[in-house]
Amino acid sequence: MAGKQVTIGKHKVKLAAPASFTIRHEIVAAGANNWRRAFCAALGACWRGSARPKCQYSQSDYNPMKYGGMVLDELTERGEDIAEILEAGGYAFQLLAKDLITEDEVSSTEGFTDPAGD
Repeated sequence: MAGKQVTIGKHKVKLAAPASFTIRHEIVAAGANNWRRAFCAALGACWRGSARPKCQYSQSDYNPMKYGGMVLDELTERGEDIAEILEAGGYAFQLLAKDLITEDEVSSTEGFTDPAGD
């Protein structure tokens, strides 16, 4: 998926969605519970290049809410502005969500009715 560049403090950060469908799906689904943590988890998962948060998704036991908190804590402890973090996280979240289902997949299910529901 195509990436995007955002600025957090003095850092120019390239964002690109991770290859793992599972990670993308888990983080996007978590957005229904706590968008701030989900945005921060997305930011950590999509961050490419220097100044990337040191915490890893695996360190959170693959819990997107816990990971989002870890990313937010690390970045705010560095002195980064929370508004910039959340804005960048919003872009990262969009990258994850955009790649989960294509317009063709949506169109192919248009008008579909589950036979069991009839």
